[in-house]
Formats: sequence, C-alpha cells, structure tokens
Amino acid sequence: MQNEDTDPNNLLGRPNGYLSRASAELPGGNGEADRYTVDRGLAIEVFTTAAEADRRSEYIQGLQEAAPILGTEYHYRADQGRVLVRVTGKVKPSAAKKIEQAVADL
Repeated sequence: MQNEDTDPNNLLGRPNGYLSRASAELPGGNGEADRYTVDRGLAIEVFTTAAEADRRSEYIQGLQEAAPILGTEYHYRADQGRVLVRVTGKVKPSAAKKIEQAVADL
C-alpha cells in the first residue's frame, strides 16, 4: 500500500488522483525497476468514480500508444469500474489472463 511519500505518481489524495494505491511484484516484471512502480508487476488504483478510472486508463494507454518505448500494460477493472488494475506488459499473456480472471471474480 502506498502513502503520500511512496506514491510514484504523486496522485494519492490529490485532485483528479486516486483514493488509494497498492503495488506488487509479479514474475515477468522488472525486479530492478523503481519500487512501487507498475514495471515491477502490478498496481491497483482506486478512484471515486468509474469515470475517473476511465480517464486514468485512457491517459496511460494513449501515452503508450504514442510512445511505444514506454512499454505496454494490461488494464482490468473491478468494483463497478472504480478500481483500475494495471499489469506490466512484460508479464506473460497466460499470467495476465489469470489476473484478469481473478479481477473479474471480485
């Protein structure tokens, strides 16, 4: 779980930011990446509304589409769309499918 000091995006509790954020390492993620970043595996961001989570997801996907050097991510949604689960694109598709199913089962 991140706090104001460990949030890598500086969005926690800020206007247009998320309410809470947690991250975890996954096999296939970059264990050498900065701590708490999605590059290490996954990040879970909780927003007030689904629309806010939509904007965040679209923003990230747009950046990655425009600049492929930034990598890719899988995005999954939970809690009526308010929760954005971000998984690094370096994770194997079979592992990402398991995460997608776990999120769908929430």
